Amino acid sequence: MRGKIVFFEVDQYEQELFREKLSGEGELVFYPHRLTHDNIDEAKPADYIVSFIYSDLSDRMLDQLPNLKGIATMSVGTDHIGLEETTRRSIPVCNVPAYGPNTVAEHAAALLLALSRRIVESVDRTREGVYEYTGLTGWDLKGKTIGIVGTGKIGAHVARIANGFEMKIIAYDPHPNTELTEKYGVEFMEMPQLLHRSDVVTLHVPLTPETKHMIGQEQFSQMKPGMVLINTARGALVDPNALLDALEKGVISQAGIDVLEDEGILKEEKEFFSSYFKLQDYQTALANHALMRHPKVIVTPHNAFNSKEALQNITQTTVDNIKGMLSGDRVNQVNHT
Repeated sequence: MRGKIVFFEVDQYEQELFREKLSGEGELVFYPHRLTHDNIDEAKPADYIVSFIYSDLSDRMLDQLPNLKGIATMSVGTDHIGLEETTRRSIPVCNVPAYGPNTVAEHAAALLLALSRRIVESVDRTREGVYEYTGLTGWDLKGKTIGIVGTGKIGAHVARIANGFEMKIIAYDPHPNTELTEKYGVEFMEMPQLLHRSDVVTLHVPLTPETKHMIGQEQFSQMKPGMVLINTARGALVDPNALLDALEKGVISQAGIDVLEDEGILKEEKEFFSSYFKLQDYQTALANHALMRHPKVIVTPHNAFNSKEALQNITQTTVDNIKGMLSGDRVNQVNHT
């Protein structure tokens, strides 16, 4: 055996996968609950700890785990871990940097297609027993200009998809991905120019103090009338009141939204599957959101990440992180040891 690996916040399905993929790698111990000060004794025998964001791995907890050799968190974020302390003690910390960038990009494309081909309205009409296409005329993606804001892993997949639709692709990114220019002819430019030229704008940047409400009244004033907005990133990137005003004025003709500003309590998509995430409170907070009832808007419930493959990727990446720490060939390490 190569040490004791103690897992917290893992359900029965995840336990079975970890047992299968880590057979022979060490002694595996599973707990469905989170690690807290009250159950620290469960973690003390661990050489390696695996958890999600609700487990407490702060400095005060790490002080009580003298034998710890590594941490694998099943999340992008590491706020629940005392990174400075782990660095001081040469304890590697590995995360899941991306659940599945193609998954989110495909959902953005699905929203765009649903808007352009009037899919929701068409389905609603036929379910009411009316088999008639009058008033459901859509529009082609081919030849339209799509503005991609953020060309990281997700934005790069959006460019690939848009290229397949034969769209003209422009983009904004403080650090332009020149490979996309070579592959798909992406033209990088500043935001005002992108907003003025785009038929469709799709957002793929993280939420930071600098990007909050990066699409607001000023930005909507720079857009040409009838533009389409897609947001599968974070809700607070867009000022919702400014968006509603732009919809009423016809600046925005349609919007496809998978995220709403009220989601500020949500840090990780996988939180939806945690018993510690108060989903009922979240649903109540969003129930009366004006954008959910707007006839020109399609809203999906933060579902862009939610594919079988993406969820499996969380588990597989965690397995790779554990094996890397055991072998000394570490991957996805977020601290310096």
